[in-house]
Amino acid sequence: MKENIKKEKIIIWALRIIISGFFILSAFSKLLPANSAIFLFEKQIVDLGITNWCFAPLLARAIVAFELFLGIAILQNHLLRNIIVPSTFLLLLVFSIHLTITIITKGNNGSCGCFGQLIPMTPLQAIIKNVICMALLVYIYIKTKPSEKDLLRYPLAIFIIVYLGIFIFFQPKCCCASPSVNQTIIADTFVENEDSTLVVKDTVSVKTKEVFKDSTKTKNETPPPVKPERKKVNSVFTKYSSFNTGTVDLNSGKKIVCIFSLECEHCQATNKILQSLKKKHADFPGVYVLAFGEESQVNDFFIAGGGKFPYIFIQPQDFFPLLDKADNPPRIVVMDNGNFLGDFINFEQLDTTALMKAIRK
Repeated sequence: MKENIKKEKIIIWALRIIISGFFILSAFSKLLPANSAIFLFEKQIVDLGITNWCFAPLLARAIVAFELFLGIAILQNHLLRNIIVPSTFLLLLVFSIHLTITIITKGNNGSCGCFGQLIPMTPLQAIIKNVICMALLVYIYIKTKPSEKDLLRYPLAIFIIVYLGIFIFFQPKCCCASPSVNQTIIADTFVENEDSTLVVKDTVSVKTKEVFKDSTKTKNETPPPVKPERKKVNSVFTKYSSFNTGTVDLNSGKKIVCIFSLECEHCQATNKILQSLKKKHADFPGVYVLAFGEESQVNDFFIAGGGKFPYIFIQPQDFFPLLDKADNPPRIVVMDNGNFLGDFINFEQLDTTALMKAIRK
């Protein structure tokens, strides 16, 4: 009898350690590396429509802190059966319901973000993991006897220490001032002012008179009409002007803006494609890189990419919002006077035909 009780206690402790490991790993995978993981988690929260960029930094850290708190608290005995195990079960249940809705509305695509970028999992895989953990929690709850001396101060101390630690060592960066990333891609049309319209009419009238005056002369071919300039607007990239090569107005003329992470091999491959296109096409516009990384990574990145474009480093709280609907970098935007002509995201390989079509709109 005693041996059975001892075995049962060992099993329960083993399951508690497993659950603890899952939650602690989940928390730290969203925090490390410190310069990118938590910001990517913020982006996932915004992409899911849970909140906006103003509150995402706070919510992301609150969720991570709660995961870490449960991971640690399940290893102590106070309020285990009354609060800790039920709270852990409910959190997994909420996550599972959300993942189910995601599968129904968007399909079983991409990574759920449960373990950050450390262990990519589809929403279905995450649900299966959650269901297994929930079953283990039910077993722990049933087999754990209510404690006669539950003390609030121990779980509360863990809660306070964890939350203070997260918000002190991973301080939220305010994203409330981040520019709106929603910008419509314009069609192949141009904004003409009244002066340009009058000029076109006068030109046609004059040419018509000349033809009637001398019908014996050979009719000259009419040169292709010159497309008037698009109206200049302020794009979402307006504030980025101080590049390593000098000051540039990204809203002036045709530009290609690349949002690259210097640790991204896909970004290197895209940079190489752009370098090749620049050499082949005389009308290829200037390319400017908004980079996430460090100066020490620049040479290796551009050497691997086949050449260097002007670049500027941007902070993570700006970089991830600018990815907009892109799950990961790169994002390539073709602009003319600040107007979006093409926006390329979530591609396996950059569509060069579509890119050139956007450039020549």
